[in-house]
Amino acid sequence: MKSTITPDGMVQVELTAVPRSEAARKTLVRLFRRDGDVQRHHRRQQAKRPSWQTWRRGNATWHHQMKTRTVVALNKGASYRFRATVDVLRDLASVSRWVKVTPAK
Repeated sequence: MKSTITPDGMVQVELTAVPRSEAARKTLVRLFRRDGDVQRHHRRQQAKRPSWQTWRRGNATWHHQMKTRTVVALNKGASYRFRATVDVLRDLASVSRWVKVTPAK
C-alpha cells in the first residue's frame, strides 16, 4: 500500500470485511466521511433540518440540538474515494486487514 500511494494523492478504498471491534469501525467511519459524496449529503441533510430547537417550559428556556446520522454504511464491498493525507495513510495502515486501497483514477 505505501509504495504505490503517495501523500496528497487520491485513493479508492473498498471495504473487504466488516471489523468486529468498535474502534476499527469508528476509524473506518471517520475515514469514509472524507468522501466528497458523503460530505455533500451531510451538508444537504444538515441544511434541511433544524439543528437547534428552543422552547419555554416552567419559566426556563430549554434547548435541543439534533445529532446527525452518518451516511457511511459499513457494508462489505462499499467503496469510497478521498485524498490520502499523512494522517489518513496512518489510519488506513491500522485498518488494513479490512480494506483494499488502490490509487484513484
